[in-house]
Amino acid sequence: MKHPSLKEIAYQAIREKILAGSFPPGDRIREDQLAAEISMSRTPVREAINQLAAEGLVNNIPRRGIYLRAISPEQLAELLDVRKALETLSVRRCAERADHETVRQLEAIQEDFARALAEHDYSACNQLDSCFHREIARLSGNGALARFLAYIEDTMLIARQIEKRTDSERKNQITLEEHARILACVAARDADGAVRAVIANLNRMQLNLKPQ
Repeated sequence: MKHPSLKEIAYQAIREKILAGSFPPGDRIREDQLAAEISMSRTPVREAINQLAAEGLVNNIPRRGIYLRAISPEQLAELLDVRKALETLSVRRCAERADHETVRQLEAIQEDFARALAEHDYSACNQLDSCFHREIARLSGNGALARFLAYIEDTMLIARQIEKRTDSERKNQITLEEHARILACVAARDADGAVRAVIANLNRMQLNLKPQ
């Protein structure tokens, strides 16, 4: 079995920190501090950051430094439009194929979400929100669809940190309830209902992200 390289370990550690909300969007990321935090030399950290820059999660600006990607309202609107189109297909296919195991896997994510919310662990709530949508895509049986949505979900994780920065408990409670409606439709193999429920969930995110 091949062991991961130092660069791969650094990449995974930094990526997890970004997606867990350790850095506010637009914040500067210091290479030396990251190296100290994950107990590595700066070389694999630099290589990992270059990969993250290539993937669009960070911006490496010459002579200025490395910054977590800041998402403009226009970029978010475009991504949400694409996400809505992909997720309606995803949840429809998932509902059409749903069986007991499909439902149980989504229920398990819901249970973890409810537990995280009760413990006021909003970072975990954001991760589990993403996990719920990724799992629906995986259960759709369409590998290409799951890969496209996984790519978008990395950016959506950052967007959720912005969306739920204020009034986190209420917003996550609403998300949990919206996911419950999606799950109920999937369990009933009601594809049209599942699509309506997903669109309602995505529309709420879009509304929450509109400038006040």
